[in-house]
Amino acid sequence: MLVDIPVDRFGGTAGVLRSSVDGACEAAPDRVAGVDEVDLGALKHSELVDELVDLVAERARLEGRYVAVLSELVSRDGAQSAAWQLREYTRMNGPQARSEAHLAEALVEHSFTDTLDALSAGEIQMSHAKVIARESPKEHRRSESDFLELCRAYPSDVIARHTLAYESLQVYADLETEAAANDRTPVDAELALQREERRCSVLLGDDGMWHLRADLDFITGRQISLQLAAAERAVRQRDEAGELTFPQRNADAICDLVLGRHKPQANLVVVADYDIVSGQLANPRLDDGTLLSAQLLAELAADAKVLPAMFKSDWSELALGRVRSASDAQRIVLAIRDGGCIGCATHSERCHAHHIEYYEDDGLTDIPNLALLCEPCHIDHHQRHWAIDTPPDGTPRRAPPAT
Repeated sequence: MLVDIPVDRFGGTAGVLRSSVDGACEAAPDRVAGVDEVDLGALKHSELVDELVDLVAERARLEGRYVAVLSELVSRDGAQSAAWQLREYTRMNGPQARSEAHLAEALVEHSFTDTLDALSAGEIQMSHAKVIARESPKEHRRSESDFLELCRAYPSDVIARHTLAYESLQVYADLETEAAANDRTPVDAELALQREERRCSVLLGDDGMWHLRADLDFITGRQISLQLAAAERAVRQRDEAGELTFPQRNADAICDLVLGRHKPQANLVVVADYDIVSGQLANPRLDDGTLLSAQLLAELAADAKVLPAMFKSDWSELALGRVRSASDAQRIVLAIRDGGCIGCATHSERCHAHHIEYYEDDGLTDIPNLALLCEPCHIDHHQRHWAIDTPPDGTPRRAPPAT
């Protein structure tokens, strides 16, 4: 159940939005101007990071002011006209103008003043506000206040994968009623909604190149991502000279798939815990943590290869010693443990199994010594020599280089 927020907080327009952020932004020009006075080259790494964090918060405060002004314009002229004015008067590209105008429209429509206040205070980013505006009005989603609590602690891409309010007792009651009425869980309802909203376009751009875009549900999209990753690896094997960039290999891979030149084998990893007491599978999910319903699990398992396995906390059963490359079984376990790239959360199929203690330095190809890194993060790791810490829970985390 969503928490009711008084509509009159907007006073019928977005005027209150403007006044709520005036004070926070008056000092912004002085703060930003002060950056030029700092000798960035003389700063320690920790001081540079502190400066970066301050500037990101300042940018968020300015974005809060910007969204407040845009919300007032939307309340007067409508989102479509506001988007046109953004493009006409600021030279902003059309898609960005429409996206930000619709964000302002959603904040006004659903009275999400707390979200704007958090943005204006530099506590959250514009991307957080977009997740809240898109997800919170939906049934069985977290409330605005619950989303804001998460937004103050996590990046928006993490929050976007965990939008259902499973912890709410009221939601549990609603789910039981809904399940009894139509035997459909919120996960199934979300999948059905996403499939209704699917779309794809192939357009000739102003640059003379064709632009492919698709919005797909969380199952189909992940399956295509896996197929594309497998096709990209095949392109990389053909590229003996190593001349192609990663984006170029991706482009060649999707052409191979669409034109039928390559049909790679790729597996969607579905994880479920076995409850010894009940003898039932519980908590079905994808390796990135995306929740699945029992019905969806059954559908995916119908034609699936099953890897029944129980492992010790140190994963010693999967130790390969001095073999260079991780095995398929190890990659599955790494996908489950790390959930994707430990640097940027890119999905596991786009990642390399990196040796924490380098293989050249006698590092072993064992799970405790492996971590998933996408190609850009992997290259950056070897160039910058970032440390990787492994906490007691066994999930590696990147740490900044020593200064």
